[in-house]
Amino acid sequence: MKFDLVIAGVGGQGNILASQVVAKCAMDAGYNVVNTETKGAAQRGGSVLSHVRIADGEIFSPLVPAGQADVLLGFEPLEALRYIGLLSKKGTFIINTAPVPTILANMKVDEYPSTEQIVAIIKDKGLAGHFLNATRAAKELGNVLLTNVVMLGALTAVSNVLSPDVILKKLLTMVDEKFHADDSRAFAVGRGLIGKEG
Repeated sequence: MKFDLVIAGVGGQGNILASQVVAKCAMDAGYNVVNTETKGAAQRGGSVLSHVRIADGEIFSPLVPAGQADVLLGFEPLEALRYIGLLSKKGTFIINTAPVPTILANMKVDEYPSTEQIVAIIKDKGLAGHFLNATRAAKELGNVLLTNVVMLGALTAVSNVLSPDVILKKLLTMVDEKFHADDSRAFAVGRGLIGKEG
């Protein structure tokens, strides 16, 4: 068994927590696991890319090679586009369509492409996947910080490598108890978004 997951987002989106939840679940299940991140210069708003490699055999590199990821979880659409080349032709993407414009785009120094442009470029690549607005779903639940949990729930709807119950239970062990009810709702909403996107 081999499963490679890439999570692409920006600082402050909970990318690292999501990758650690998956990695710890896989370790508990007895798999060999390597989990690492590459981060941009800015802690908040900078690019964050997490690699989670799971196998029942040896893992030779901490980084998922180009064209090898089984799932690309894009927390931010432009970051997902930046790393779509890591996804296998047989893989699946799940991309949150809510943009987080760069600092330079906010200063009108740089232009952030429209979500429609990003979606069109990714669709032209002929890859399988899902576009959903996890940020809007999190806001509807009352807290935009739940976006990463919505995305984790969505991941469990497209991959059966680890059971949804195991992933949710592990997540709840890693966050304060006062967030458990909201995280459980966000996780369920994420699972429900797969197949319902437009």
